[in-house]
Amino acid sequence: MKLTASAVIEKVATRVDNTLAISISTQELDPTEAANLFTLKGKQGYFLFAENQLSEVDIPKEPAVEFKSDKSPSQRLRSVLYIYWKDNTNKAKTFDEFYKSWIEKKIQEIKDNLN
Repeated sequence: MKLTASAVIEKVATRVDNTLAISISTQELDPTEAANLFTLKGKQGYFLFAENQLSEVDIPKEPAVEFKSDKSPSQRLRSVLYIYWKDNTNKAKTFDEFYKSWIEKKIQEIKDNLN
């Protein structure tokens, strides 16, 4: 599925894992276009932006490369827990204290379910 719409890049931000988050606003979309946009949420694809009109030749023919992180699963978990700690706790504990406590709790939960 392809969606073409006039848009404005409103915000560009870096994330903990060095990826970028881009906030885009479109002009009002008709119901079909809006439904298509919601259908594309979470899909991997290409994002093309030009100050002028794009043409079909600008659209890559090959499939979009799947997003791959160079972080291990444990590094990704630690990064996500940091964001959780930053946004959802009162920070009474340092992040390292929170992390160790959280990990120990999960280890104990797994141990409790053994045998």
